[in-house]
This record gives sequence, C-alpha cells and structure tokens, in this order.
Amino acid sequence: MLRVFAVNLIAKRFAGHSKWANIRHVKGTKDAQRGLLFGKLSRQIKVAVTEGGSIGPTKNPKLKQIIDQCKRFNMPSATMQSVLKSCSADKTVMKLCTFDFKGPGSCIMVCEMHTSNTHHSKQLLATLLRKHKAKFIDGSGLHLFEEKGIIQAENETLSSKPEEEQLEMATEHAIESNAEEVTVEDKIFSFLCNKDHFAQAQDNLEKFGYQIITASVDYIPQKTQRLNESEFAAYEKLMGKLYEMTEVVRVFDNAEPSS
Repeated sequence: MLRVFAVNLIAKRFAGHSKWANIRHVKGTKDAQRGLLFGKLSRQIKVAVTEGGSIGPTKNPKLKQIIDQCKRFNMPSATMQSVLKSCSADKTVMKLCTFDFKGPGSCIMVCEMHTSNTHHSKQLLATLLRKHKAKFIDGSGLHLFEEKGIIQAENETLSSKPEEEQLEMATEHAIESNAEEVTVEDKIFSFLCNKDHFAQAQDNLEKFGYQIITASVDYIPQKTQRLNESEFAAYEKLMGKLYEMTEVVRVFDNAEPSS
C-alpha cells in the first residue's frame, strides 16, 4: 500500500538517507569542502563504471545519473573526463564492499567502500574506529535497516499545479510506477520503492514526465537511535573522519540528536 506523507515529514522519513553529498561534517575552507565533495563524486563515478561495465553514459544508466549529479554540483567537465579516463586506463579490479559497526551512543553505521583490497581497507577502517571508540559488528546491524530505492525528481508541469493536486497526481504516478511512498518538498518529488522495482520505477516516472535528479538504493533505518549532545558531537567527528578516507563512498546511520 502506498503511504503518502506530508511535506514537513520528509526529513524524518528519510532520516537514514546517505550523507554522501552532505558536507556539513567537513571543517575548513569552502575550497576544501568543494574538493572533498568532488572526491566523493569521483568515487561514485568509479563505482558506476565498475557496476555498469562501461565508461559511456549512454550505455551505463547509473553512470549517466552520477554524471548528471556532478553537473548539478558544478563539477568541471575536465575533472569528470579525467576520472573516466583513469577508469579506462586502470585495469585494477575494484569492488564495492559494506561494513557495519556500532558508533557513539550505540548508533549503528553502515559504510560502503570502493576498494581493490577489502582486507586492507577493513584494517584501515578498524584503526579509525578504535580511535573513536567504535567497533565492527560484522553484519549484525544490517537487519536494523531496509534497502530501499530513493528517487528524487523534478516535474515542471506538475510543480505549476496547487500543492494538493501535486501530491494527488504524484501519488497516482507512484502507484503506477511501483513506488511505495512519495513526498514533496521545494518542488522536489521523492519516491521510495522496493529495491527490486528500482529500475522499473525510474523508467515509469520518466514516462510520466519526471526528470530524475538522484536515484540510489540506500540503507534506511527502521528506527533511529537518539544521541545526547556529547554522543552526537562524537558521531559527527567520526563521520567527518570516515569521509576523509579515500575508499569511503557513502555512510548510512540511524543516529538522531535527542533535541
């Protein structure tokens, strides 16, 4: 059954959405923040090439979506081309691996890493976790999350209509596209779907006139873990350090500040 949520509930429903593009954890100059964001986007490109098997956006839909995201964040075309060229030249076999661990305040964190050496990357991660009093839980935390497809899109025609009508029509489109939930905020339509219906949902939404902004399969927490002020500060510090690791692509969690 489709569940439709009011606009002001979107942040709460997608509380566990990846913070891969969120640079609030990064301290320093705007140039440093920009560099870190572009670094993460570059790794997203490499993951898309690894999974899609092609450096051509027309032959690799996932790569096309990442390239479109890069353009929205004003990543220079030369930078994107350089990353794609390196993917073509580098014959190293890369893989996407997932680690879960318990962080500050007993929050659960799920980290995706793009690496050619899983064992070495896990060792590096273990060193960081020890410094921040976090520890691996080796898969036992994954059951606290659901893997869901999240599709964010624009629809100029629909956005020109009254808010109530927007949500009504988006709900109809979601049902016909095999999505489970839809929310609207600032003219952005966010659809939640079963990961097995992810590709189909995107295709159907595009047929309804939606322009896909981002689309990914993410780990969504079934419930959040409230952290007090000091625990949340420790969590944010750990998150920042995780994103400084070159292998880290995305991090999900169930952390929520208590106030």
